[in-house]
Parts: sequence; structure tokens; C-alpha cells
Amino acid sequence: MIETVLGKIDKKELGLTLPHEHILIDMKGCVDITGKEGQIFHQKINSKNRYAVYSDPYAILDNALIDSEETAIEELNLFKSFGGKSIVDCTLDEIGRDPLKLKKISQSTGVNVIMGCGHYYDKTHSDDTKNASIDTFVKQMKEDITVGVNGTDIKAGLIGEIGTSATISNSERKVVHAAGIVSGELDKAVHIHTDLYTENGYEIVKILTDEGAKANRICIDHIDVLIRPEYIFKLLDLGVYVEFDNFGKEFYVNKERRFAYDLERVKMIKDIVKKGYEKQILITNDICLKTMLAAYGGNGYAHVLNAVKFMLLEEGISEKTYKKIMTDNVAEFLD
Repeated sequence: MIETVLGKIDKKELGLTLPHEHILIDMKGCVDITGKEGQIFHQKINSKNRYAVYSDPYAILDNALIDSEETAIEELNLFKSFGGKSIVDCTLDEIGRDPLKLKKISQSTGVNVIMGCGHYYDKTHSDDTKNASIDTFVKQMKEDITVGVNGTDIKAGLIGEIGTSATISNSERKVVHAAGIVSGELDKAVHIHTDLYTENGYEIVKILTDEGAKANRICIDHIDVLIRPEYIFKLLDLGVYVEFDNFGKEFYVNKERRFAYDLERVKMIKDIVKKGYEKQILITNDICLKTMLAAYGGNGYAHVLNAVKFMLLEEGISEKTYKKIMTDNVAEFLD
């Protein structure tokens, strides 16, 4: 069974599922404001300034905030119109987790929402989080999963996305150890946010599995900002899931900080399938920017069910394989 914000469902009820998204999120505290004190940085996103975030998504701070329940309902209904049935929401308290609002949105749309738990990366950690023990983190996660989140009876259905930085901090490391313990004891899936341009996945997998987590309960996220085949295949050989979760993000800040294009991601997925690892792939958008929403001129949550699907089919991925990745793979990861 899989725990949603409305209660348990059988994994057969998941249907086409986005395994890593953010329905509501506040990433403003994560934005590096260095050199961005100009007037446009503090404007609200609109049709006249949207051009500024095509290359640098944080050229306008408002792009890091998604807080409208009404817009969320519209966006999930659009996702539903393309056949989508379920979304995993990986937002944590540091970046705006709100179980009551997620419950309302799920009730309004009929879309299953699976909520995460744990702590995000170091930059968002409070002093209390930085000073907490592994045992404290274990207790917090277990309570979120078995009792309810933030004083509600709405339970988390997985762990994560657990945040790590380019250099894993002391508090991040403690959270990862705790995630491994809880995953092992409760047999729960773990999403791991890794730094976009480093290869920390190996170390994180070792910590998690040493603490008792099973490899097939671990997903290393964001492996598709840069396409690094050797890194990806070594992770797959460890038995974990790898997540292509930047579809719709084709940013080019500079040559050191560029994002792969969607077609590059699709070609890498084709290679993974060809080599027999199709059961370890997760595909999603990881919407965390206002301008990724259809309401603000973006592709919306349905992007993976629409344009990306057709890219995959044109590259030779069968519709059967595509559907298995979007349904069976997510179901096996979560349950």
C-alpha cells in the first residue's frame, strides 16, 4: 500500500505518476542574491519580464515561489487531462511543506498526492536542525510516516527529498544516516537531492545502505543536469534508481552552469533502456519554478506526458516501455 495525503491506496491505483514534483514551494531562501540586487530581481513575474529567467531561472526572485492553491488546482487538472493520476510532492518544511493545503488540492482535483519528509540541504537548515542528533531525525521521520505531519493526521508516504550539497555538511550527513535507518526499518523509498554538478551519489548510497536501506528503495535525483554516462551507469550497477527530473529546464547561464536539453536526456534514457536498466529509471519535471507552470507560460506538469513522451517514442522507446517507466517503476519504488 502507498500512503497519500488522503490515506492509503493500492499501488495499482497510482496510474501515470510524476515521482518528484513540488505543488507548492518557497525556494527564495535558497537563491544566491550575489550581483542580483537590481530592480528586476525584486519584481513579480509577468509577461514583460519573463524573458529574464529563460537563461538564469533566478534572475527574478519571485520565480522561486509557487504559493497559489488556485493555480495549483488548475495545473493539476491540466496534468489530469493528459492522463496523469498521481504526483509525489517532495517539498520539505524548510521550503514550504503544507500537508493541509496538499490535502485540499488533492481533494479538489482527484489527483493522488504522496508527501515526503525529512530535511533539505544545509543552506536551509535552522540552528536547531544543525545541532540535532541522528536519533532526533529518525524520530521526526518516523512520526511523519506513522503518525502525521506537523500535528495533523496526514502522513508522509516516502522520505525526501533529502538534501545534500557539493560538500556534504555535518547536518546533511546526519540526516542521510537517519534516512537510511528509517528506510531500512520501515521499508520506505528515499529521494536524495544531490548537487547538480558533482558526483556524490556513490557516497550517499553507501551511507544509506550501511544504515539498512535497500538499494531498490533509493533514488539519486538530478542526474540529468549534465549527462554523465559513466556516473549514471555506475549508480545503476549499485541497484538504485536514477531520476531524470529536469525535463523542461534547458537553462544556459554559462558553459560551466548549463543544463542538458530535453532531447539529450531522452537519448540517455534510450541508451539505459537498450542496456537493460529500464526498471531503474524515473522520469519527471521537478517543477520548482513559477515559470515552469502553464499559467506562467511554462510546460506544466503534463510536459512528461506530452512532448517528452513523443520524444521518447520517436527515439525508439516503445509506448509499453514508456508506460512501465511512468507507472510500474514508480509503484515499485514507493511500495
